[in-house]
Amino acid sequence: MPEDKPQTPLATKLGFGLWVISLVWWFAYYAQYGGAFGLMDLKLACISWPTKECYFFQQQIRGPVPRYVPAFWYAGMLAFAVGLYQTWQQRRK
Repeated sequence: MPEDKPQTPLATKLGFGLWVISLVWWFAYYAQYGGAFGLMDLKLACISWPTKECYFFQQQIRGPVPRYVPAFWYAGMLAFAVGLYQTWQQRRK
């Protein structure tokens, strides 16, 4: 009889969900400056930490999307870490 796989903890799913929300928000916000994929190498750092370039972009953007802050990114990281710990605890049993 095959061994039952433990269910994925809710914290892991919540972490992924928050990351997806954060990525969509980040992409929608920074796409307002220079197009969706313009200056992507500079915009990529803005996902988790504001750089000088991020501050510059934020000063230039005047659009309908609220200013991006990485709160959901860090909340997702925390939730995912809790989910990993829960998974580790399940597998130890």
